[in-house]
Amino acid sequence: MSTCETNQSLIYIINMTKRKKKSKKIKQTSSIKKIGYISLLFAPLFIFIYINGKKRKEKLINNSFTTYGTVEKLNKNTMKGKTTRKDVVYFYFVQNDTVFHKIKDLSKGVIAKLRIKNNDCFEMKVVKSDYGIFDINFNLKKDTIIDKTKYKTQMYNTFIHRNIIE
Repeated sequence: MSTCETNQSLIYIINMTKRKKKSKKIKQTSSIKKIGYISLLFAPLFIFIYINGKKRKEKLINNSFTTYGTVEKLNKNTMKGKTTRKDVVYFYFVQNDTVFHKIKDLSKGVIAKLRIKNNDCFEMKVVKSDYGIFDINFNLKKDTIIDKTKYKTQMYNTFIHRNIIE
């Protein structure tokens, strides 16, 4: 084989590889298809959240008791994220000789608007089977005082919550 023939065969091979690369174009999906795929991925999540919220409301209506929650600490204008803020109310209620400490997040400025103070007492509904599901009505203020020091058992959400309160 001569060098001329080898050069021609190399050129032919190079040209063939270029043709193959050009013929393999990636098909781009349209933006409508992308939106469809994204909605298919997130639809089950939204359905789960909706059904879970509905079950929680149903339990609160059908299987709950009424008690009084006492405010023990207020945090106004705390950071919720990098740019947003919220008000946090730490409160407790007593059930079966046990004090349950809970946290309620409110929109920014609600504590000042409703004039909530420490040791204020409010009416609340709590689900019998799960004390984590509750609804406290900050519009129904009661003139009662519940002292948590005479109860031995104190239940907190987390260890950090306990450190914040004490």
